[in-house]
Amino acid sequence: MMATICGSLSCATQSDALAEMPGDTLDGWEELGITCDPAAIAARLIAECTTFNLSALASDPLETLSGSGVLRIEIEQGLVNTGCGGGGYYRPSPPTIHLHPATSRRDNFTLLHELGHHLQQTHDQWGFMLIDMDDGGRLKIEEQVSDQFAAQILMPVGEGDFHDASLHPADVMSGLFARSEASRSAVMTRVREMLPRGSRWLLAVADVDGIVISSASSYTDPQPPRGFLQEGFTRVANEAMDSAVRREFHEGIEYRTGALLDDLWVEGALDYEERYVFLALRPTTVDGSGTWTYPLQECSNPACEATFHTRQSSGRCESCQAFKCPHCNRCTCTAPETPTVCDSCFIEYSRAEMASGTHECW
Repeated sequence: MMATICGSLSCATQSDALAEMPGDTLDGWEELGITCDPAAIAARLIAECTTFNLSALASDPLETLSGSGVLRIEIEQGLVNTGCGGGGYYRPSPPTIHLHPATSRRDNFTLLHELGHHLQQTHDQWGFMLIDMDDGGRLKIEEQVSDQFAAQILMPVGEGDFHDASLHPADVMSGLFARSEASRSAVMTRVREMLPRGSRWLLAVADVDGIVISSASSYTDPQPPRGFLQEGFTRVANEAMDSAVRREFHEGIEYRTGALLDDLWVEGALDYEERYVFLALRPTTVDGSGTWTYPLQECSNPACEATFHTRQSSGRCESCQAFKCPHCNRCTCTAPETPTVCDSCFIEYSRAEMASGTHECW
């Protein structure tokens, strides 16, 4: 068996070593050890997996693993920080997946990700290759393979899906979410990986109010900021209630700096629950990028009403996310309501008068 893999030797040195090995040992794992392609390694693990029913794993990982007798599932309320990046972790002795419960779809990916660790570490060839790597290289490739293992089990795709993703990623995200038990964010990541090399797409998942929950970019323009309200996405979500959206996106994507990315084409498709919208945006020019603009901000304080550039502001308010005015230091949530004034006596309406709808002139 090959003793040095993935960074322990150069590819050329490993190739020379392989040439001297007996032919019956060259079953493909040595080549995978040289290329360290996470998707290919995960696919090979899946192809060789006879311990579990793959269809059952895809539809209900928790029940399938709990009843397998191969490893234990421990459900915990406190997540140990292992750096694994998911809602759980794997311990080999005895083989146990510790799950920190979240949503069922998120848990599905976590369980399969941790199962990927188990299968890698117990594999009679790949497991020894992992042992021979340095710690940094081993941890990196093992995490990547586990991610791919979970994605390929939960969200199997064919050539037609790859073709469709190159044309209409939003539709593919919506369809993949409907036919799988994966989370929306996992679906978006899966479609991002399916895009052709060199494609120029910004992908996002937003709730119907336009707040981004997950995003990715396949080229140099930055992804839409997560946790941030995009008014344009709200409009797309409303339009998608009737049918899939395909149009120019003149609203632009706003970033936390106040910059706006414009000259984009947007496609939007609702999930089948009609709670979130999948979005895919690309520049309107082939092999181009969006256009950056820096709109002036207008102070919402009626006593000020100054305009200013974002670089003049001390920053966004954590509550309303509006930029604080450099002149009066107010944001949207601290701006007083505009008073209602009587047209005859020019006296402000009191709160009681506003509530009753009557006013006595002085």
